[in-house]
Amino acid sequence: MKALLVLVALVTAACSGSNPSAPTPPAPQPQPITVTVHLTETGSGQPLAGVAGTLGSASGVTNGDGGVQFQMAPGATQRLSLTGVSIVPRSVMVAVTGSREVSVDAIPTAGFDMAFYRQLVRDDFDSPGALRPLRRLPAAPLIYLRTIDETGAAVDARTLDTTARAIVETAALFTGGRFGIAGLERGTDTRQGQAGWLTVKWVPTLTSCGFSDVGVDGGVINLNHKIGGNCRCAGVSELRPRTVRHELGHAFGFWHTGSASDLMAGVSTPGCDALPSARERAAAAIAYARPVGNSDPDSDPASAVTLAPMRAY
Repeated sequence: MKALLVLVALVTAACSGSNPSAPTPPAPQPQPITVTVHLTETGSGQPLAGVAGTLGSASGVTNGDGGVQFQMAPGATQRLSLTGVSIVPRSVMVAVTGSREVSVDAIPTAGFDMAFYRQLVRDDFDSPGALRPLRRLPAAPLIYLRTIDETGAAVDARTLDTTARAIVETAALFTGGRFGIAGLERGTDTRQGQAGWLTVKWVPTLTSCGFSDVGVDGGVINLNHKIGGNCRCAGVSELRPRTVRHELGHAFGFWHTGSASDLMAGVSTPGCDALPSARERAAAAIAYARPVGNSDPDSDPASAVTLAPMRAY
């Protein structure tokens, strides 16, 4: 009997003991991905070699074809930063959910005037050091040219025709040829605040030739056809075509510069008419190759940006 009790105890002990658990298999590791970046000059499209890049924790240098590969673990987005003596430092966000190829352009330093670009694009003439985020229109605007002023009086036909012609001739010069205007309509109504439109109003109570919203979709250009003096172009129009083109430049997102040779000059400018200077056109083309909110020196925002309205005279 005693032997039987011992045997039962041994069996019970063996049954109540725990078996060692099976080892937990390791979590599968994400497979590395390859992001290939092709870097070119803004405008010319020429490849840029010898530029150092970082994407997350990966790094590399562009080859003779402007290409560089980054091996990395997949994720959502990472900031790509590019630096080198041949370019203005460039920064963009890149989706890295899987292997892919990405085309990026950077501003070449050769022949590039950063001080001027900051005046025209970042408001560094009127507001030194502000270096505002880039503003621009999202697409070709429809122009609504009012045929009466704010008092209800008719605007003379010659001034209206001269204004319309100046707008049509100049718009594409402020976008590097990406777009001009989508159309021009005249009337006594307004399209102020309506997306896709730019309204031209006549305000005889202004103490200046005009002012404009800066790069505002649905914005307004305010002009004074009654002020006379240097605002008037004798024998041509009650308002200088140069002034119309200047205010259109503001409407397309640009600020004042410090040279009278520029259309967007913030200093006294003689003459009835002028087109954007060659350097204004070149800088505008760069600006219209960048998204709204691009910051100094050349960094794209992480997501879409909406900027508070601003105006300039």
